[in-house]
Amino acid sequence: MACRTPVKVKDPTSHLEVEVVPDRVYVIVNHAGKKIKIGLFTSPRTGKKFRALLPDAYPDCG
Repeated sequence: MACRTPVKVKDPTSHLEVEVVPDRVYVIVNHAGKKIKIGLFTSPRTGKKFRALLPDAYPDCG
């Protein structure tokens, strides 16, 4: 199941805040046991891929 919910993140290549849908969502656990969601995005302007932290309320995809 693909993620369909757009998120506002800061694009590190163009330094603008854009609203994009993540290509992939990774859920990892830090040393304290807290779940952290990281999204893999593609920049709409440059086409480069970048990672950004997702909010805790973002739904799990897949």
